[in-house]
Amino acid sequence: MAVSRATRRQFGSLGAAGAALAAAALVFSPGAVLDSIAGLSAHPWRFLAVLAVLYLARPFLLWPVSALSLTVGYVLGATYGVPVAIAGTLLSNTAPFLLARYARTEDGIVGLTTRTSDRFVEATGEFRGVVAARLAPLPADVVSTGAGLSDVSLRAYLLGTLVGESPWIAAEVIAGASMHTLSVHGLRHSVALFAAATTLSALLLARPIYRFLREEYGVGIDG
Repeated sequence: MAVSRATRRQFGSLGAAGAALAAAALVFSPGAVLDSIAGLSAHPWRFLAVLAVLYLARPFLLWPVSALSLTVGYVLGATYGVPVAIAGTLLSNTAPFLLARYARTEDGIVGLTTRTSDRFVEATGEFRGVVAARLAPLPADVVSTGAGLSDVSLRAYLLGTLVGESPWIAAEVIAGASMHTLSVHGLRHSVALFAAATTLSALLLARPIYRFLREEYGVGIDG
């Protein structure tokens, strides 16, 4: 089967972008960088300024957002760390969303992903779909990109991200606050949190997905 020119062009662009991101991730180690900014704890405004830059750069360095949440908890503690980490995560996750929205097209592999994302949002609803995707144990930037390629409004995206990410962020900040020495490696969410968030995500999606399957393929209709 012939591959369209748009698909070849998009694969080439994605490959080049992926190589550049991988190189940046190798050069800028999250452990070394975050350990150095943790030393700014005596200068909170300077710490927050550097942190904002890192939240914006994070998607392009291929860092997990949990590493920044851990650092925030370690430096600021849980009381101040949770709202700061939530604001930073919203900022960080909005960058790939806006880039994907800019790249939205009907052509090639990106067009296929766009149509798939649109169908998912149409079946689940904007807000419910984003909340469910954020609660599920999926990579944050994959969810952000999928939402950007879909027709989700910025308002629904931000609110859904706020609700869906908050349990994960709170757990990560609290874990950071409990550390005696900062380590951005080996974060393990509790089994209870993982199971509860995944179950809630499935419950949010169960009815709209069933309705979609029933309307599209007749699933669940007798006779």
